[in-house]
Amino acid sequence: MRDVTIASPCFGFSGIGLRVWLCLSLLLIAVSGCAIAPRATQTAGQIANRDANDLRDWQAHGRIAVSGASTGGSGSFTWDQRGPDAIVQIRGPVGIGSLRLTLSENGMRVATADGQQFVADDAQAELTARLGATVPAHDLRYWLLGIAAPGEHHWMNTADTSTLTQHDWRIDYQRFGVTAGTRLPMKLVAVSGPAKVRIVIDRWQVK
Repeated sequence: MRDVTIASPCFGFSGIGLRVWLCLSLLLIAVSGCAIAPRATQTAGQIANRDANDLRDWQAHGRIAVSGASTGGSGSFTWDQRGPDAIVQIRGPVGIGSLRLTLSENGMRVATADGQQFVADDAQAELTARLGATVPAHDLRYWLLGIAAPGEHHWMNTADTSTLTQHDWRIDYQRFGVTAGTRLPMKLVAVSGPAKVRIVIDRWQVK
């Protein structure tokens, strides 16, 4: 019976040692490339070169979950900031219903889906009742941007996260992204006593 030699790209009848070495080298390079390839993100390639403190007009679209000592609620929100004034739409089937907040230097107004209107302290009370915990709405204007509100505060930063302590709240920034050259939070958790506010921002619009 005649011997048959089967040739392949990696193994041949002659120079087998060199070909084996080349094939193993190519295999190791391919495996190494897969192991170290970075995961693509929505902000890949963008550079943060703008200070969030300079933003005056912006929109944030995302989700919010609030829990208190014995109750809570969740929903989606749109925050539309125009200078010192803001309109916040909160929509949620669990605990919250639909709310429209108007925030200004003069105070806060809450309008419900059934046509009720609340102002000042009554507005804060209605918001607390709907969300299940007291939320510092005016401070959120700053905290959403990843900056401190006016007043005493303290920052603690690590390589991956930032924590702001202000007005008896601790705000843990768990993820950032870059939009229009500005480094902005994408996920944060604010805690004060039994109250906890979780916010995930799905989309920023910055002018």
